Amino acid sequence: MEVHHPHHAPKNWKEYLSEFFMLFMAVTLGFFVENYREHFIERAREKEFLSLISKDIQMDISMVDSNLYYRNIRAEISKEFTKNFTDDEYKKNSGPFYYNGRRLHVRYLFERTDAGFQLMKNAGGLRLIHNPKIIQAIQHYENSISAIEKFQEGEMNYLREYSKANAEVFDVKVLMKYAGSNVSNYTSNLIPQGNPPLLTYDRAKINVMMAQFFAMDKSNYVVMHFEEKLKKEGQDLIELIETAL
Repeated sequence: MEVHHPHHAPKNWKEYLSEFFMLFMAVTLGFFVENYREHFIERAREKEFLSLISKDIQMDISMVDSNLYYRNIRAEISKEFTKNFTDDEYKKNSGPFYYNGRRLHVRYLFERTDAGFQLMKNAGGLRLIHNPKIIQAIQHYENSISAIEKFQEGEMNYLREYSKANAEVFDVKVLMKYAGSNVSNYTSNLIPQGNPPLLTYDRAKINVMMAQFFAMDKSNYVVMHFEEKLKKEGQDLIELIETAL
């Protein structure tokens, strides 16, 4: 028995061209769909990170406002302490000198909130952000944070040296007697009464203490400058982010 196989007519070049074109369109369309999907996901992640960063900045601004409030109080205490010294008031009435000298040990430091910033860094950093203005604003903001941390560290070094010099001049029994409470703040201490004597009236030792105080006081103003700068940069960055979301 003979078996007859069906014969297919050969395709002409137009059919091959049509099939190639359809295959090309399918591959190209798939590429564009995948590319759009990735772009959509990246854009969604970018918005998520920017939203988290905005919340970090809002927390930082609240911290700056609180810190500036207490640093301005500190500046006023420093003015009083300076007057106690420069006008030789401490020789006639040591109470305010003890009082203000002790209050200067209280510190209110800026501590940033960086949960959103850290998540962004772990996910790839600034490459996730497509707006160049936002990238530049974030870089400026980070630089100001670094400046504040640097000058706060220097300020704490001055405070440590000031504390050592304090121990050479102030009688700790007087400080303990008028501590006021176990929690130390700018209002917890009491003004010593009865003109209690200093441990020493040696000019050199008092000069060392006041030199460390002076450096510490100047650092306070430097930190306030950068905190005000950070607040303005943070507010501007939030506005950029809100526009991009």
